[in-house]
Amino acid sequence: MQYQSTIQTHPSLARDQAGGFFRTQRTREYREQVGPVTPRGGGGAAAGSPSSSSIVRTIAWNALGNRIAAVSSLPIHGGSGGGTHIIRIWNPERADARYSTELKGHTGAIDCVAWDPTLSDRLVSCSSADGTVRLWDARLNRTLQMFRAGTTVGIEPVFVRFTPDGRWIIMCGVRARILVVLNAGTLQVAAGDGIFTDLRPQDGDITRAIVTFSGDVVAIGYSSGIVKLHSFDSSTGEIGRDALVSLNAHRTSITCLEFDPWGKYMALGSNDSLVSIWDVQELVCVRTFAKFSQAVKCISISFDGAYMAISVEGVEPIEIVHVETGECLYSVPRSSPFHVPALEWHPTKYWLAYAGDPGGLKILGTPDYKR
Repeated sequence: MQYQSTIQTHPSLARDQAGGFFRTQRTREYREQVGPVTPRGGGGAAAGSPSSSSIVRTIAWNALGNRIAAVSSLPIHGGSGGGTHIIRIWNPERADARYSTELKGHTGAIDCVAWDPTLSDRLVSCSSADGTVRLWDARLNRTLQMFRAGTTVGIEPVFVRFTPDGRWIIMCGVRARILVVLNAGTLQVAAGDGIFTDLRPQDGDITRAIVTFSGDVVAIGYSSGIVKLHSFDSSTGEIGRDALVSLNAHRTSITCLEFDPWGKYMALGSNDSLVSIWDVQELVCVRTFAKFSQAVKCISISFDGAYMAISVEGVEPIEIVHVETGECLYSVPRSSPFHVPALEWHPTKYWLAYAGDPGGLKILGTPDYKR
C-alpha cells in the first residue's frame, strides 16, 4: 500500500498537559503465544514454552502505524543455545499473538529492522551474525531480496535505514569505517560509487547513518563521538567524499541518531550517558540531557517533534521529555535490565512502543481492543 503524506495525525499535546496525559495512558503487553497456537503466517511458539522466553532486540512502526515489527530471539527449548530468530509483525490493536505474523529466514540474531517510509508493507532487516540484509514483503510473509554483506562487501551488517524517499537503504557494519548504499528494490550496491569509506581511522568506526528528511544530506555517527554531515545524491545514492561539517558531539561512541520531523533538530545519544539536541541550521548544541547514569541506547522523537523518549542500559526508567525545554514529563518504569532497551513512537499518535519486562513488547497509549 502506498504511503500518503496526507495521513491524519493526532493534535499536538501542549507541554503543560503532557505529564497528566501520559500518566493516564494504559500500557498493553504483546507476548509470544504460550502453547502450540500458530499465528497467521506460520511458525508459532513451541508447545509449553514460556511467553517471556523471547527477548525483543529492536522494534519499528510502519509508515501507517497499523503494524509494528518486533525482532525476537527465541532460545532453543532447554536453553542449549542457538534458537529461532524472527520478526513478528503485530497489529497494535490486537495483543493476542494469533493476530500476528512471523517473518523467518535469518539464521543469526537480527540486529536491526526498518520499514520503507513510502510502502507500508515493505521492510528491511540485517544480522551481523549471518552477514545478510533481507528485504521483506509483510503481506506475503516472505523475503523479496537478500544481500550477503559478509561475502560481498566484507562487513557484518548491524544497522540499516531507508532514505526518506524509499529509494535507497543505508547500511553500516560492526567495527567498520564503511557505509554501503543499496538499491531498495534490488538490494544491489548503488551503481557508480555506492560504497563510502572514511579514510580517517582516528575518528573511529561508523555506528549510525541517517539521511535527513530533505534527502540531500547524510549524518554519520562514529565510535569516537564525532558526527559528520556529508552530501547525499538521492538520484544516484552517492555520498560525498568530503564532510560538509564535523561535530565533536560526544566523548564516546554515538549509539543513536535521529532527526525531528520538521528537520529542525538532530538528536544524539551516546555511551557517555548523555543525549544532545543540535540545531540543524546553526549546527550548535542547544540542549543536553544528563539525567542518566548508564549508556544511552535508544531515542525516539514523537510525530510532532514535541517529545522525545530516551532509554538506557540497566533498569533506569524510560524518560519522556519536552524537546524545546528539556523538561522530564513522565517516567516509564522498567524492572529488568536489557542491553538494548528498544523504543519507538507511533508515526501519527502518542503511542510509545518499547521492550517490556521481562522481554516482550509493550505499548503505552494503545486503545481498547477486541480479543
